[in-house]
Amino acid sequence: MSANSALTPVRERGWRMGLANMLAKESRAWWRTRKWWIQCLLWLVLLNLGLWLNLRGHMRVDNAGLNFLTVAGLAVPIAAISMAQDSILGERHSGTAAWVLSKPMKRTSFVLAKLIALGLGFLITAIVLPGVVAYFQLRGNGLSHLLSAGGWAKAMGLVYLNALFYLTLALMLATIFHGRGPVLGISVLVLMSGLMIFSYNLVLEHAPWLVAVLPWKLLADFGNGKPLAALVALGQPLPTITPIIGTVVWCVLFVAVAIWRFRREEF
Repeated sequence: MSANSALTPVRERGWRMGLANMLAKESRAWWRTRKWWIQCLLWLVLLNLGLWLNLRGHMRVDNAGLNFLTVAGLAVPIAAISMAQDSILGERHSGTAAWVLSKPMKRTSFVLAKLIALGLGFLITAIVLPGVVAYFQLRGNGLSHLLSAGGWAKAMGLVYLNALFYLTLALMLATIFHGRGPVLGISVLVLMSGLMIFSYNLVLEHAPWLVAVLPWKLLADFGNGKPLAALVALGQPLPTITPIIGTVVWCVLFVAVAIWRFRREEF
């Protein structure tokens, strides 16, 4: 087979030029290597094994479920931050990005392909798979009368939205900074500020509007006790949907800034 016969022609036009080819390449890195089953195993061990140990340790089932959501709200974003920043910075530092962009490839497509592949990979391996297993774990241990499939799906949707916020934040920062330190530092600082009582209360005192529009209340709410994900899981009414709307807006803004900044990057 000649080299040319292995090439796939670019058929898109405008900002989508090269998107299909780049997305196929990024998807192969997830689903045609060991990466997918390693990710599945990692999240099953970290989340579902932890839930099983809590249930075996005679923790109340509702508290075990809340702990599952809290751990997922911390661990999945950290992994998303690490992989998102490496997907951009790794290719910039190695020169792969400059080589790829010398082909019929729009920079918008480059960023969107990274986002879609990473977002889909985390959705399946870190959200859907452990979420389904956790649902049956909780129902099998006495929470069947309170936990519906729809409510749990909505709760895991908020877990995913929380992870998507930090994924897009890290992607944006990776287009602004050239080193991993600022990207990891800023992203983890934002994450941890909403998960520690001291920093959460400090922000609540001096900039309460940040608490209202950032994703912290989705999986941790030191003010009202239960995070939004726990409330929707149990079918209870939400006191506010502003953090959900705010998180969606931030995700869109981060992607827009990442595309704008990357289109101005010199290689």
